[in-house]
Amino acid sequence: MSQRPKLSFCERRAIVPHREFVALGRNEDAIPTDSKTPNLDNVQGDVYFMFPKKWEQFLFFKITDTAQFRKDLDKYAPHITSSRRTAQDLLDIHTYGGAHKDIVSSGIAFARAGLNLLDINRKLGDPHFDKGSLFLEKKELGDMAQYDPVFDGDGKSHGVILLTAREQKTCQEKMNEIKTIFSNSIEVVTVYEGRVRVGDGEHFGWRDGISQPAMDCKWGIPKPGQHVVKPGVIIMGYPGDPVYDDPRRPARPSFTKDGTFMVFRKLEQNVLFFEDYVNKNWPSIPAQPETGVQLNTEQRKLLFGARLVGRFKSGVPLARSPYIEDPINLRPERINNFDYTETNGGCPFAAHIRKTEPRNLEPIVDKNYLDASVIIRAGLPYGAEISAQEREQWKKMTEDQKENAVCDRGLLFVCYQSSIDNGFFRQTTGFANNDFFPITGLAPKKIGQDPIIGGPQPRQQSSGQTDISQEGHVTLEVINRAGVKFEVTGVAQKLDTSATTVVEKFFVTSHGGEYYFVPSISTVKAWAGAN
Repeated sequence: MSQRPKLSFCERRAIVPHREFVALGRNEDAIPTDSKTPNLDNVQGDVYFMFPKKWEQFLFFKITDTAQFRKDLDKYAPHITSSRRTAQDLLDIHTYGGAHKDIVSSGIAFARAGLNLLDINRKLGDPHFDKGSLFLEKKELGDMAQYDPVFDGDGKSHGVILLTAREQKTCQEKMNEIKTIFSNSIEVVTVYEGRVRVGDGEHFGWRDGISQPAMDCKWGIPKPGQHVVKPGVIIMGYPGDPVYDDPRRPARPSFTKDGTFMVFRKLEQNVLFFEDYVNKNWPSIPAQPETGVQLNTEQRKLLFGARLVGRFKSGVPLARSPYIEDPINLRPERINNFDYTETNGGCPFAAHIRKTEPRNLEPIVDKNYLDASVIIRAGLPYGAEISAQEREQWKKMTEDQKENAVCDRGLLFVCYQSSIDNGFFRQTTGFANNDFFPITGLAPKKIGQDPIIGGPQPRQQSSGQTDISQEGHVTLEVINRAGVKFEVTGVAQKLDTSATTVVEKFFVTSHGGEYYFVPSISTVKAWAGAN
């Protein structure tokens, strides 16, 4: 077993700026005017590089006075952090360390209702954003729980302001300054606060943010195995943007260039129920999974959890370490450098990373389709760590109480993409919540939902007898209690009802979210000046 490698800041980070390009001015002769590269000075900084942060606040607001809001927006605009500034901040942290400076970054985004109120009524070329709030698609997303008030209805927020800092106190003070700027033009609906946990992990304990894509442009240098896509998959107005690439579609408004769509969701995590699930089901992992491999109890527990995610908690991928975690695979040239064809690779098809970041599905699924599906994930955890008192109280609860427990911790999910339809919505409904994805052949095979972010779907369940004798495609005619006949078409799969069967459970509950447009910095300034 190799030693865990000591990695620098940029070696641990999935997306790293290209130092020489960041140092260039946008209008230098080295960068041609017809460049297909997004403008570093115009794209908001969290969109691709992601703000450096320990703490982050999201201020959700409603506009109460549009004329005054535009004036206040003009005062706020200098606070918006560009991608060049964010890239330079990241390089400074790599060079000098992160403790020398409390870096503050900020950005703004608008919901469809907010744009309408500002008399910006043109469609932006995405069916989900143009329809209205994420709330309208609650059922399609599989969200069964009550949404938080800020998201529980169409148009409950007009926009959101992001602010990050190294210190919690700084984050609060700077957000108060922004509240003062907009004090006469907005109503603060609510503020969510998140923090980075030790080791960059989410509350289940896994290191997060490893499988980020890289843009095929001068902004950075892709790492081995990283999913490289055209810039327009993330940022509007460039090759890879599905509207830009398709001359048959109505063009987006010119102000959308260098902008993107942001999806926000509040995802509650039932951590103790997840831990119970692992502790209950780890014996399904054999002590000797193959000849020459012997696992002790702790290794079997770790492996069971890793098979739900596709990685061990450290980030070591199962595709490279199928049974026992080998820290050598944390090296940047190895941690993402796999395509699931590795000898003895052991990542289940239903594992979280294989569902949401599928690889090597050709010729069944076209590579361009998968490229168009990637997103930049920039969220962070919220809520306190589990206390000893909470663990003691947990022991007294029934199984039903545990499964339905209310837990004030989870993930403030944020993602960026030029197309919500291709990105977030496809990943959620077509990948994670789709029992039959990833597709591995011409005949559909039920794999199950994403065990981490999947959720129970409403089902019309019944029981009866038929003469099915083998698995495969079936068409059944059934009659309901009212005498109405239905035709049911699908795939028959024999159920394993043995005592060792691992029953699928769900640990993440969505409490709502919203679709936002993140305008370029020049667009924000133009809107601010349109009084």
